[in-house]
Formats: sequence, structure tokens, C-alpha cells
Amino acid sequence: MLRRGRKDVVGRGGARALTLALALVLAGGAATSVRADGAQITVLVREQAPESGAAEAVVRSLGGRVTRQLPILHGFAARVPAHSLAELGRAPGIANAWRDGPIVMNDDGFDEDDVRDYDQLPPNTVWREAIRLPAVPGGLDGDDVRVAVLDTGVTRTADLEDAVVARVDVTPDRDGFDRFGHGTHMTGVIAGDGSASGGRWRGVAPGAEIVSVKVAGWDGASDVSAVLAGLQWVVTHKERHNIRVLNLSFGTDSYGSYLRDPLDFAVERVWRAGILVVVSAGNRGSGDGTISKPGDDPYVLTVGAADLRGTLDPADDLVAGFSSRGPTQDGLTKPDLVAPGVTIVASRAPNSTIDAFRPLARVEQAYFKGTGSSQAAAVVSGIAALMFEARPGLTPDVAKAALVGTANPGLAVQRGGGAGLVDAAAAVSAAARGTYANAPADQGLTPANGLGSLNESRGSLRVYADPNGDGAPDKVDNEFDALGNPWDPPNWAGTPWNLASWPGSPWFPLFGEAQRWGALAGGRAWGGMSGEQETWGARYWEGSGWDARYWENKHWASSIWN
Repeated sequence: MLRRGRKDVVGRGGARALTLALALVLAGGAATSVRADGAQITVLVREQAPESGAAEAVVRSLGGRVTRQLPILHGFAARVPAHSLAELGRAPGIANAWRDGPIVMNDDGFDEDDVRDYDQLPPNTVWREAIRLPAVPGGLDGDDVRVAVLDTGVTRTADLEDAVVARVDVTPDRDGFDRFGHGTHMTGVIAGDGSASGGRWRGVAPGAEIVSVKVAGWDGASDVSAVLAGLQWVVTHKERHNIRVLNLSFGTDSYGSYLRDPLDFAVERVWRAGILVVVSAGNRGSGDGTISKPGDDPYVLTVGAADLRGTLDPADDLVAGFSSRGPTQDGLTKPDLVAPGVTIVASRAPNSTIDAFRPLARVEQAYFKGTGSSQAAAVVSGIAALMFEARPGLTPDVAKAALVGTANPGLAVQRGGGAGLVDAAAAVSAAARGTYANAPADQGLTPANGLGSLNESRGSLRVYADPNGDGAPDKVDNEFDALGNPWDPPNWAGTPWNLASWPGSPWFPLFGEAQRWGALAGGRAWGGMSGEQETWGARYWEGSGWDARYWENKHWASSIWN
């Protein structure tokens, strides 16, 4: 879904803005988008000697005040006169000083703070023709091609009754069902058969089969460590389920290099296992360097969102204002291409969190309008299923080369347009003909080593968990996974992902699995994860007592679903 902006530095949005700044500071960067409040600005200060109090004294001498201690930073947050920042940075006792600020998702004038602006637009009825999906040979519908959707689970609906062949759940729900609403929509875009609408709102590949891997519950919150476990499950069970494509409409705002990042390393492992990994670019706006991780990885196919403006005329097409742009922190061009990503109609998860809080996005009784690079990625995952049906021996590298090489270049001239708008008919034809069969297996790229920081991979995103079982939630932070285990990069990166090693994963006992819509077997009970400490123990959104506006301002963890 469309990632939300935040307006407050202090108060409801303050924790998120502060966390982003901390993430950038620890990565060696600096928070941007400064918010001035009169003559005062918020700063983050790292002290040379925290116990001395010298840095706090400097802040007071400049007419400022300390607002929060930040032990992880070896410093504190403060409010100071805007003109004093340079002097503060040079003062004795202060190692560094940065300006803090809220997240500003784009610079093109679009008010991204309210996703309902898009919900008020009519359903997109032109996207199928725009990507030439009707021109794909009629016998191809993705039949027998399996797509793994690592997301928030899937709800049983008429359109998905026959599509879902397996469900996996690592959350405390232990049923695989979608209480947030995102995973159901992605699955519908990929493989919904349109049963509830007489075929009108069918997905791209209605014959494809879905393996749903649920890593987040009712509030959409998940930690990178849980996503890594989900990716390991996909690779480990690839042969058993014959998984050919992975849809990952997930991302963090980490700025760490892909070369060491564990999340990038993990998606490359999936790729080398023979699975095409389709990742959303992110919804962090049209500024440079906004690609989400792991969409920054050069191996995977990264998809941005196109806005077709409700017409079939390509002259008015745009790269959507919210869609993330490159270059990546490693100087790489991303996304690879774009696909329709505005008001895409697909399966609705009734009474899920986003369904309850966004009634204007409902279409008829069974559908929902979704906007974001998530939907764009799901469109491409569906096209990939058609390609693998046309040529079962396709490799991920060849599939990527065909999708990128056949894209309509009209949007390539716009920033964030990649190679242009995906062309379903051309990509399927290229796959069937073997046009790009000589694409190099490694794309000439340097692989990641996975030896970097787990915490850096999270970016600004933090969730709460209760690994010690005392009933008190703790922030999942530093070099620990969501289960409370210390992160050991060499051991993790050196462990093969196969059926023999899978039982050794600390996540192994938590995964439950079901065939089709049956009850899940296995999956030990545990506390799970939550986006905010205040949501701990609230099994569902009704129990929280919050209205929609509070949810949008407070529960930033849902923004990981692009």
C-alpha cells in the first residue's frame, strides 16, 4: 500500500522521525527535510563524554533545551535556535550534531499524507490494455506456475478459492489469514480469477497458483529478521512447492550498501535458487535515492509505479509521484521498469485493518482499490507467471532480461521510469521465443556477502516483541532478531538453505503450514510482533479503540508494505 508521510517531529509522529534520523546517523548520513518551528529546530547531538554533561550545558548556553536522552546515539535530542547549529557542532564536548526532521516522501507537490486522495479516484479500468495484457495468447493464464507471496497472509475469497495451494504463517495467528489486508490484495492482482465480478476484476494470471507466506499480523508489523526467515522458508521448500516467482512488496528505508546487507543477501539467495524475485521500488517519493531495500539489490527485478491518468493515451502517462527513484546508495539505477500502480482493483479482505480504515477504497462487495509500488510489483509477478508457463525452463536472469528488454520505453525518459512500462505481450513472446536466452547468469554483478548489520538493514523501522515472555514488550533493536537471539552474520551467511539445515533455524518451530484452505499444522505459540508498544495484546483493530486518523499517524510499521 501507499506509504504514509508524517508531519509531526514531536508527538505522535516524533518517534518515527527520530528513528529515521537515528538510522541515518548510525549509517553515517544525516536526516533531511528540516522542520523549523519558529526560530527553533530539533537536533540530535552525539557527546564526546556523555557522563560529563558538557554537551547539555552548551545547548543551554545557546538558548536551547534537551528534550530526550538517546543512549543508543551516546547523546540526546534537543531544541535549539536555528542559527546556532553551526556553533553547536563546533563546541567542546560535542562529537557531532545533526538536524532532525520528519519524513517528506516527495518533492513534486503531491500531498502524500492522505492516501485517501487516491481512494476517491475511480477504479483503474485501462491498465490491462495499457500493458497489452489482452494481446497475450489466449491459452496462457499462468496455469501450474506457482508464485510465493511473502506478505500479510491471504483471506479466502471467491476470486482466490482455487488459486491458493499452500499457506504458511510465522505469526501468533497461526492460521495464514490476512487481518491487515495487503497480502490478499497482492494475491488478487496476481491470480484472482474475477469470480465475484463476472471476470471484470480478474488478476494478471488467473491460472497461477499461490503459496502465501505470512510474516505480519493485523497491524502490518514485521521485522527484517522475520522476513529473512520467510525467505529461507521459500528457498528451502522451493522444490516441494515448485515455486518459480516470489512477490515481495516489502521494503525498509535503510541506506546501507547492498554488498553487506543481510536482506539483499537473502533475496540474492532466492534468486540463485532459480526463483525470479520481483520487488516493489517503494513509495518514498520522487527525490533521488529513495529506493527501498531490498529493491536496491542489482540482481532482483525492482518495479516502480506508473500513473496512467485514467487513459490509454501514453502521452499523459507519468511515473507516479510517490514511486521511489534511484540511484541507490551504491550508485545503481533503479527501478528496472514500471507497471500500473494507481487504483488497481483486486481482492478485498473484509474487516481487515486497511479495509476498515479506508471505506472509500472498497469496490462493490468483494474488491478494493490499491495504490502503490506494491500493486505494480504484483502486476509484474503475474506477467512473470505467464512467461514461465510459456517457457517452463526460464531462468530468473533470462526472465528479467526479457521483461526489461521488451518494456515500452515511453516512460524511460522520466526519472524513476527504468526501462519503461512493462509490456506483457512482448515479454511473454520474448520468453516463448527464447529471445534473451543468452542473458548472463550472474548479470555481471558482484554478489552481496550478508555480513552487514541487521539493525542497519531495518532502516528506521522498529517493532516490539516479547522474546523473554514476561508480558512486557521490548523494542526489537540493535543486533538481535525478533526472537531475542544475537545476530551472528558469519554463521547466518554461511549456513546453507536446505531441508537439512532448516530445522536448525530458530524460526523453524514457529512456522505452521496448510494445504489450500485447511487448518495449519504446527507453529508453536509465541508473542509475535507489534508496530507500537501500545498495540501489544490488541489482537485486532477493534480492540485498540483508535480511529483511522490515529492509526495513520501512529502505526508507521505498516509502511513496510509498499
